[in-house]
Amino acid sequence: QPMLADNFAAAQSRLASVLEEGVRADGLAGAAFVDSVVAAVRGAGASSGEAATSGAEGANGAAAKAEPLDAEERGTLELSMRIFLERKSSAGAAGALVVALIDRSIELATARAADLNTPFALMEDLFDSQVISESEALFPQIEQRGAALAKLMRSTNNRAKLTFIRTCNELLRRLSKSKNTNFCGRVLLLMAYMLPLSERSGVNLKGAMAPSDLELQPDEAADDKQEGSAAEDGSLYASFWGLQAAFADPAAAVKPESWATLVSRLETVLQVFANIVSTDAAPSAEAAPADLSPGGDEAAAASGGEGEDAEMEEAAHEMGREVYFAKFLTSPKLLQLQLRDAYFRRHVLVQLLIFVQTISTDQLQRKGAPALAPRQREAAEKLRARASELLAGIAPNGPLFAAALERLLVRERHWLEWKRDGCAAFDRAATEAESAPLAAGGAKKRRSGAAARAGGKRQQLGNSELSRLWNLGDNSLASIAAEGNKQAVPSLSAYLQPLVEQLDPEAGIEKEYLLTNDKVWMWKALRLMSKKDVSLLGKISAQGGSMEAAVNHFVEKQKGNAGGEEGGEATAMETE
Repeated sequence: QPMLADNFAAAQSRLASVLEEGVRADGLAGAAFVDSVVAAVRGAGASSGEAATSGAEGANGAAAKAEPLDAEERGTLELSMRIFLERKSSAGAAGALVVALIDRSIELATARAADLNTPFALMEDLFDSQVISESEALFPQIEQRGAALAKLMRSTNNRAKLTFIRTCNELLRRLSKSKNTNFCGRVLLLMAYMLPLSERSGVNLKGAMAPSDLELQPDEAADDKQEGSAAEDGSLYASFWGLQAAFADPAAAVKPESWATLVSRLETVLQVFANIVSTDAAPSAEAAPADLSPGGDEAAAASGGEGEDAEMEEAAHEMGREVYFAKFLTSPKLLQLQLRDAYFRRHVLVQLLIFVQTISTDQLQRKGAPALAPRQREAAEKLRARASELLAGIAPNGPLFAAALERLLVRERHWLEWKRDGCAAFDRAATEAESAPLAAGGAKKRRSGAAARAGGKRQQLGNSELSRLWNLGDNSLASIAAEGNKQAVPSLSAYLQPLVEQLDPEAGIEKEYLLTNDKVWMWKALRLMSKKDVSLLGKISAQGGSMEAAVNHFVEKQKGNAGGEEGGEATAMETE
């Protein structure tokens, strides 16, 4: 143990000298820096000072560069770089130096001299040691390096991906959703850019809803009720804030015993919103008298285009401003002021439209909730149309905001359908451009296999349907064999390998994201087990059994078979 500690201390000292050279503006970079780091890890230099200057010179240095670092040496390098970052951060190093260290770690990981997780481990340590203001100042530097970091995560390195997700989630947990709204959005955008669309950690497969923890005060509302004041009416207070419970649990809200109450509350709230909109619109119409001056109509018509352009520019500027997302209080005394606030009403209408879309799709049915009856669907459609109309009438930029929300809801429906179909990956391999000559019209002629064999002519078999089927594709034995190979049944070990990787404790995959929650995958796995190894089904059907136990037994069985084969070969060699 003392020898190992001495070796690590010596390697850390040599690496510190090389990293000092690397983070300087005029220091080592590129291949020279990578070679110097590899030599420093292996102690190729005569001393720590010589490692920084001579790098990987000499016969020993050449030998060190020839072989890649093993797992233990990469661990030493990552730990040394994290210690170096901690010392520099404690000493109040400038942001440029810290960013340069991140760049050097990316170079090492790209060259496979360091573990792919090294840049992400440095990012985690960096943001954990900085306050919010300093983290926000450094975050644009990480955004600029998003493309290089994404390439490292695409190398099927679960550890790097989990470190990145953990770093971003911890940063989001520290940020205030009301004060640091812009920063939270940038963190989420970076995660969306760097992680693939099929990343299961961001899919919400179970469709979990945000819980509601509102504390209502109906007794106070009843005490403060005043005659002629609708906003402070206890019934309106209960109807309005009672909607939040339905929005948080749509499955319970659509049950027959609670549906009538929900619809009544929604209609009451929408009627109050409509009255407020009409009251606000009346004074504005009276305050804009007609232009009675000579030539007023002609002047207005001439300046119509310019006024419309200026209005659109002002609307774009208004929409581009950063909005403060406030948390609304539930006191009955504030309800009248809140209902007069256009932003507050817009917030509630957006919630209502999201709720209506949730209950109108099959998302709740897949979780065990009953399907909507025809009358319920008709009532939901009327509520959606009325809420959209009220949303478009709220200034500023009501129609523009309503149209943008409608597009978002359409994309949300596509997202739900994609999750329902199993979250198929969007990534597709790039195809090479075909070198076929262009037709006279500029479009390439596409020929099927059958048409190519017939010299480009369609075969007519006397029946339109038979002709269509015959000309669909190639019917040669080679094509049929190639098509059969594409749909070949995988081996049991190959099919279970993704779950084996997920069950590895170092992967850190939570149970809710395991493949065992995918019913289609489980069905295929059981079919393969019944065909390849029936004994595994006993591990599942036994008391307390599970697919995880069967997979672990299968892995141990494979290791035993491999060990037995090696032992048999050794015995045969000894006999010879």
